[in-house]
Amino acid sequence: MLMETLFTGLITLQFVAVASHDLLDIPGWTHGSQVQAIIGRRKLWLATLANSTFPGLAVAFAIYFWNRPKPAFVSNYWIAYCGVTVASAIAMWYIPYFVGTTEKQKSDYTKMYAGTLQVLPPRGSNPRPNLLHLCFHLLFVINLALVVVLRLRSN
Repeated sequence: MLMETLFTGLITLQFVAVASHDLLDIPGWTHGSQVQAIIGRRKLWLATLANSTFPGLAVAFAIYFWNRPKPAFVSNYWIAYCGVTVASAIAMWYIPYFVGTTEKQKSDYTKMYAGTLQVLPPRGSNPRPNLLHLCFHLLFVINLALVVVLRLRSN
C-alpha cells in the first residue's frame, strides 16, 4: 500500500509538472515566456494540452483504483506511459546533449532555457537539460520503477 500511495503522489506531481512548467516564469528554474516566444502561444497551449492528457489519465487511474484491484490495462497503461516518458526525455535532452543536434534545435533550446540553472557541464554547443528538467527526469525514472515493481507484485 505504501508503494501505491507513493506512486499516486508522484504521478500526480508529474502531471502537475508536465502541465505547468512551460506556462510559468520562476526565475532560474523555468521561463515559460521564453518558451512561448520561440514556439508561439497557440502551439504552446496545444502542446501543453496534448502533453497533459496522458499523465492526467495516469493520475485518474491511480486515484480511481487506489486500494482496489487494478485491471491489467491500468498497469499496462502506467508502464507504457512512464516508459514513453523516459524514452522521450532521453530523445529530447540526452541524445542532443551527448550526440548533438541541429543548429536550429540548439538555438531554440538556448533561447528557451536561457537563464535557468545548469549543473551539467557544457558539451560544446550542445543543449543540456537544466536543473528543473533533471529533477523531472529523475521523477520520470522513479515513477517507471515504481510501476514496474507494482506490476510485478500484482502477478
